[in-house]
Amino acid sequence: MSHSDSQSSLIRIEVDGAEHPVPEGITVIQAMWHLGRPTIHGVGCLGGVCGACPITYRLPDQMSSKTGLACQTAVRDGMAITFIPSDSSKKAIALLPKEAPTQKTLFQYYPETRRCTACRACTSVCPQEIDVMGGVRAAINGELATVAEKFTTCVMCGLCAAVCEVQIKPHRVGMYVRRLTGAFYPKEATGLLHRIEEVRSGKYASAWDRLLSADDAALSEYCRSEEK
Repeated sequence: MSHSDSQSSLIRIEVDGAEHPVPEGITVIQAMWHLGRPTIHGVGCLGGVCGACPITYRLPDQMSSKTGLACQTAVRDGMAITFIPSDSSKKAIALLPKEAPTQKTLFQYYPETRRCTACRACTSVCPQEIDVMGGVRAAINGELATVAEKFTTCVMCGLCAAVCEVQIKPHRVGMYVRRLTGAFYPKEATGLLHRIEEVRSGKYASAWDRLLSADDAALSEYCRSEEK
């Protein structure tokens, strides 16, 4: 690659008020490594499932900020990025009850849940697009199965707790209710069992072989097609 080609592939991002040139097509975490920033805290699995790297960012043509995970968000020209401190809320030492749980079981450990004002701030910042407020309201009403279902994709990033004006910890509420539901109302994982059977039958064998034998260009094209 020529020097001019290398320069043309660079974009500019803003971090902590300072502009920096970085290669396009990389994630925010990769951009921090490119800049030589010591990213020690706020980095975890790099796969979008641990929730350790929440950020807010704003694009030049947008007035409002968005939220995301730094390991899953691609840099864009003119993007202004702010890293959010790691979740500082403490997990309640909540033992499973001996009897079937109710909303009172939840309120014993997370009484602030009842203070929800239905402002929807928690839902608006969730990088997983979870109906967080709906889950909190369901918890207040004792609809524990609904809460567990809504928080299935929660990665515990804590953004919902960070913006809650009445200090509710929705992500921790969701996790505790998932524990309660799994212990008292377990369901057979029919979807997972069906997928395992499909894998065993060889349904995905040819697709897997194509991915393993693909070169970088083919993999890039595949990733782009999956994003559409």
